[in-house]
Amino acid sequence: MSKVYIPFMARFREPLLNGTKTMTTRSKRYGWKGDTFDAFGATFQIADVYVAALSWIAKYCWQVEGCSSEQDFMDVWKSIHYKLNDPRSQWYVHRFKKVEG
Repeated sequence: MSKVYIPFMARFREPLLNGTKTMTTRSKRYGWKGDTFDAFGATFQIADVYVAALSWIAKYCWQVEGCSSEQDFMDVWKSIHYKLNDPRSQWYVHRFKKVEG
């Protein structure tokens, strides 16, 4: 297990800290199962990392991504990856949980 760095937008502070954001999708693998990272003063542990299509992530995972809707997820995605929004494209999904204590 290692400590890794995963950056997050400020809008995700509250969803991360209250446990509603338990997933982040990235263009590269940021860590492995068991690795930890710090965000907004809390520590999180990666539970799983896998590859999935952007369309599947948007449709089924927008809530655990900390977004208010599928469209909100896509709007956030496009603001970061404005040229990389092909719904068939594959991305690294990082599932995590907040470490208590």
